[in-house]
Amino acid sequence: MNRPTVTVHPKLAYGMREGKQLTFDHYQPAHPTGASVLFINSGGFESGKLIQYAEAGPGLYRFLEANELTIEGSEPIPLLAQFSFQRLLEAGFTVFDVRHSNAPATFDLMLDDIRTAISHIHSHAGEFGIDSDRIGIFGASSGGFLAIASGLTAMAHQQRYIRAIATYYPAGFDFPADVEAFPQILEGLPALDVTDAVMQANSIKNLYQSGGPPTLVVYGDQDFPFILNPCRSICTEFPKIGIGTKCVVIKGAAHEFMREDGYRLEDGERAQEELVQWFQQQLAK
Repeated sequence: MNRPTVTVHPKLAYGMREGKQLTFDHYQPAHPTGASVLFINSGGFESGKLIQYAEAGPGLYRFLEANELTIEGSEPIPLLAQFSFQRLLEAGFTVFDVRHSNAPATFDLMLDDIRTAISHIHSHAGEFGIDSDRIGIFGASSGGFLAIASGLTAMAHQQRYIRAIATYYPAGFDFPADVEAFPQILEGLPALDVTDAVMQANSIKNLYQSGGPPTLVVYGDQDFPFILNPCRSICTEFPKIGIGTKCVVIKGAAHEFMREDGYRLEDGERAQEELVQWFQQQLAK
């Protein structure tokens, strides 16, 4: 049985950074509900490695299903299914796959990129056939940080553009504390090469005090300490000021839901189920 057709519009421009165009891909489901989700395409503060479509002819593009996803031409990688848009599209969500600028841009500039993308999509909601009041955002790891930080701060006239946030194992609740405790982070993440003031100002702990959209966090209890600490802080601190928060802990799983014996499909499937249900609840009419 053939799945309903997904229409793909790749590499749509939303801004510029250092003379380079910033783009997102637009995925239109066969039966759109008007609700939409922005996926922040970021891991290790590098953007654009995961692509969820393939060329199918001149000007034609085919959506890749969950079991087809690769990075930079590799063979299909099972753990990438946790990031697939397939279930969101089947549920009627329009999806925007948003890429930010890469190094030498730093993480604060990447956050600016995402806010620009959110504003662009919000202001062009009619052209995309979406409801500007029913926009969610999703990301994992560094993308999880960017999803939360932009979801908290992308606004106009005191109105936030993002109605719901969902993340897998987000970073960045308190970047200065993380870097002090684990200085090796800076070696692997050049995007954090900023002043202490910039790092402090853009940490989640300094962005959520005035409230924010309902937030889902899914993480494994064996993840790195600089991921576990932010996840637990979000899950503890957000509810204290009235942010609706749901935290799902996958026992025995580490970063990317990996385990000692490798990746288990059921972990990613559980995370996907939580993600779709969360947006169905939070982005309902």
